[in-house]
Formats: sequence, C-alpha cells, structure tokens
Amino acid sequence: MLFGLFQPGYSSIGQHMSELEALHGTAAVATRVGALISGVSIVAFGLALLLKKSARMPFTAGATLIFGASMVSNGIFVVGSPLHGLYAIGLSSILVPAFFAAEYPHRSGAAGTDRLSLFASGLILLYMWLLMTGLDPAAFRGLTQRMAVLPMFGWFSYASIKIQRHISLGSH
Repeated sequence: MLFGLFQPGYSSIGQHMSELEALHGTAAVATRVGALISGVSIVAFGLALLLKKSARMPFTAGATLIFGASMVSNGIFVVGSPLHGLYAIGLSSILVPAFFAAEYPHRSGAAGTDRLSLFASGLILLYMWLLMTGLDPAAFRGLTQRMAVLPMFGWFSYASIKIQRHISLGSH
C-alpha cells in the first residue's frame, strides 16, 4: 500500500494496488512479492484450519484456500491477465469471514466474533459489488480498494487470535 505513495505518476487514490506491478523497479517487485506472501500466508491459515483438530472449520478452510490461491496468482500474473486473481475466484474472500461466523465454536462470548466476522464479510461484499458493477467511482478506486483491504486482510489477524485463544483455553 505504501509503495504507491512514492511512485511518480501513480495515484494511490485513483489506481488499484495491482497497477504498481505494471511499473518497473522496486515498487513492481514489492507489489508482486507482497501478493505472494499474503497468498501463502492465507493458504497456511486455511491448511491450519483443516489440519488442527481443535480448530477444524472445513467451509472456512475451503474458502480460505481458494482466496489464498487467488492472491498467489496476483503475485505471479500481472494485472490485465485473466490469471491475475484466477478468473476472479478471489470473490471467495466474501465467504471466509461469513463461514467463520457460522463455524466458530459457539460458547459464551462468541456472539461478538459472529458480528465482527459478518460485518467484515458485508464490507467485502459491498466493495466487490461496487467493483464488479462499475459503481466504484473511477477517481477513487484506489482509495476504495485500500479501505476494503483493511477488513479483508485485517480480519485474518482477528480470526487467528480468536482461534488461538480457543485452542489455548482447551476448548475442543
């Protein structure tokens, strides 16, 4: 997100982050490496949900693995290629927090997790709808993307903390 602020001719307000990949130099490499690292991290999160018995959430894991794969492809294929995002399969990002809300072990105090996860899912859905329908204002598409990225990726940190607490409390 920050590299765009220092690129002559690039607008963080009006251009998507992936458009940095079309540039040359450090910003292009950093954008691609960042997408790869994000994607691999998301895939690892999904695999952990599948493999850890005390945290098993198959629907959340499946949607997470699909979203992670799309992020990896964002780092491999440059914007403009249909393989950048794997033919829009990154739309699965909408489902990840919603599935988490449905699958997270319900016990006292879990209702807040449901609300926050559903709120994040709703924000991601709103952004994707604006993007896909062309209603995302062209002059602000970089800004709206950056605003959507915060709940989209920040939610994974929140969910990781909730799962870790659940596991450490011995709730199986």
